[in-house]
Amino acid sequence: MITYSSVLSSLKFLVLALAVVHFLPLSTALAGEDYGGLPPGKGRQTTYDACNACHSTMLVAQQRLARDIWEETLDWMVEEQGMDELDHDERAEILDYLSTYLSEDTPR
Repeated sequence: MITYSSVLSSLKFLVLALAVVHFLPLSTALAGEDYGGLPPGKGRQTTYDACNACHSTMLVAQQRLARDIWEETLDWMVEEQGMDELDHDERAEILDYLSTYLSEDTPR
């Protein structure tokens, strides 16, 4: 037998479920973007956007590579992994960021 109480309970559950599904991504964004472990610095957003399109930026953040190896990695990502070609300015900004904040000389 369907009662008013059971219908109300079901509606409350449905509203709560919809709120969670709708607002969870927003609350995560508002809680502060951690950029997947990428350290703060000029070029972080561009790097995050380019790298996070295909894989976790935690993969990037754990690397400590020389600039020439980062360049080779970007070439490999475009040629072998299907990454979209970066325009000259984006590529330079990303390489500057990576070689400044995630180089072989940067402490972990």
